[in-house]
Amino acid sequence: MKLIYLITIFIIFFLCKLSFAQSIAVLNLQSLIDNNDQYITILEEIEISQQKYLKKFELTETKLDNKLKEIENSKLILNDDEINIRINDYNQALSDFKILVEEFNIHYQNQIIIIREIILSEIILLLEEYAIKNNTTLILDSKSYLIAANSIDITNNISNELAKINFKLEYKDFEKY
Repeated sequence: MKLIYLITIFIIFFLCKLSFAQSIAVLNLQSLIDNNDQYITILEEIEISQQKYLKKFELTETKLDNKLKEIENSKLILNDDEINIRINDYNQALSDFKILVEEFNIHYQNQIIIIREIILSEIILLLEEYAIKNNTTLILDSKSYLIAANSIDITNNISNELAKINFKLEYKDFEKY
């Protein structure tokens, strides 16, 4: 029985010593990406690029609205077959337009994901370097814990290092329209 107590005390002491010897750090990964100047700049460029397509989409939408009004106005003049042909044409044009808008949205979402992944890969490299230099054994994202002391938050350190990196962030324009 004494042996069990002795082993238990030894294990508790040993585990406590190990836990104190390890260093933990936390950072706000989302903030690092969202507040990166180069990321903000490329997002602004993407928005500018999107504007020319959005204007074309608005014109197409207006044409579709006019086509629908034209169908409504011509119901008294045209026979059922002609009305059905026009309705089918309108429905096909509307469906094609919705697909195009969806492709547009998906395209730019994917471009932003690619850009974020480039930045994330650099952040991971910086975190690896930080962990080696500072003997850090565990780095947590701010979404992985509830409360932490500000003294272990390394977001600003990594942000400063990230600002020194010149990314080659690019995106592809939407080319289907």
